[in-house]
Amino acid sequence: MSVVTSSLLPDPPQRRHDEEQLHRAVWKYLRWALPDEAFAYHPANGGKRSRKVAARMSALGVVAGVPDLAVVYRGRAMFIELKARRGALSLDQKHVHQVLSHCGAPVMLCRSVEEVEAQLRDACVPLRGSVVAA
Repeated sequence: MSVVTSSLLPDPPQRRHDEEQLHRAVWKYLRWALPDEAFAYHPANGGKRSRKVAARMSALGVVAGVPDLAVVYRGRAMFIELKARRGALSLDQKHVHQVLSHCGAPVMLCRSVEEVEAQLRDACVPLRGSVVAA
């Protein structure tokens, strides 16, 4: 019987954090570009939790599938769902997006800062500046 030591096993693949990097870049852009009469925030719903913590959070109103960012401009709420290039919406996200749309709140699915800018401009939010594509 042969024994394989851990030093002979390949390293596990590095987990990519593309969506988190996108989120950070979008947040930085929003803080700079949104007008004074706009407010944005991240409903910190994501992340892995134990069942006990998830139950407590659910009892407090945390809802699975809520978009990554909310922007309120002159009394109008709009939501931004950020996905990496190959990211797909979960069933919870699809459901929440449908409910929000039904309530009259636009949900923007964006895969880049440029898409966030374009969709906010389409929603008539006067941004302070543009993203310069590299």
